[in-house]
Amino acid sequence: MRRGITLLILLFGILIAMNNKINFAQPKSNDIPEEAIRLRIVANSNETHDQEIKLKVRDGVIEVIKPLIEDIDDPYEARKVIYYHLDDIEATVQKILTENGVEINYYVDYGITNFPAKVYDDKLYPAGKYESVYIVLGEGEGDNWWCVLFPSLCIVDVATNGGYKEDTNVKYSFLIVEKIKELFGIN
Repeated sequence: MRRGITLLILLFGILIAMNNKINFAQPKSNDIPEEAIRLRIVANSNETHDQEIKLKVRDGVIEVIKPLIEDIDDPYEARKVIYYHLDDIEATVQKILTENGVEINYYVDYGITNFPAKVYDDKLYPAGKYESVYIVLGEGEGDNWWCVLFPSLCIVDVATNGGYKEDTNVKYSFLIVEKIKELFGIN
């Protein structure tokens, strides 16, 4: 009986190792390219109104940037276009704040920005310093929202009403259990 269990564990180990080798060899379609340009917006606070304003700013900024970069394939060209339209982005932020009766300071910057780790669609995007358009509303004490402007991943994502959002509900599981479920087609 003991040999059978040991053999079964060994077999599962080999299957997992083979599966991981195959998965590592396949290109990851949802990886963010190294030349990506992100958009990060930090809300004034986590109060509902401040979070709603953050999302309105997101929608307005994407509406400004989308027609400018959606047909661009070259990261250098995308950088130039975004840089030369920072005033338009800033004007959009001001317009949204004014339209919503919000009187807070804000700033719009473009450069290298610190990003927190993010879990989206069961994938961990590591914390780090990334090129981005960075918008801070008010005190910047609220949750942030971010996506990839170039190549235009967030334009598609927001259009489908998805959006990258903070995910504090991280799911934990055991690899061996997940592989056994996958092997037997169990959800």
